[in-house]
Amino acid sequence: MEYTHGIKTLLANRSGVTNIVGTKIYPIEAPSGTTLPFITYEGTGTNVHHTKEKAEYQLARVEVVGYAATYADAVALGKQMGLALKRQSVTSQSPSYTIDKIFIEDETIERLEDPSRYAFVLEVQAFAIFK
Repeated sequence: MEYTHGIKTLLANRSGVTNIVGTKIYPIEAPSGTTLPFITYEGTGTNVHHTKEKAEYQLARVEVVGYAATYADAVALGKQMGLALKRQSVTSQSPSYTIDKIFIEDETIERLEDPSRYAFVLEVQAFAIFK
């Protein structure tokens, strides 16, 4: 799921995000011992749409989660994550693909108990076109 690197690129290029988490943006899960706040992202599925010649594009689903110590910090991080991703596009040369618009499907805040922290969860869909 190469397109998830594009999600990381958009998050890492937004100062509102990096002012909060620095470079702590990880695929799937953060390394053990990572201090709050941080972000994880994971591809959760795709629908491939074909033409007669090849796969034309994928409608990809991605979960992006911002973890913070307080509810207010989680809300602030979630707002910046949404601004970084909503209706954005990104192109990669290696591997060669374009994410042609990202749509936020759902957002929730969860309180996790062990360890105590809050998670701002964004469910997004991205149209990924592979060249």
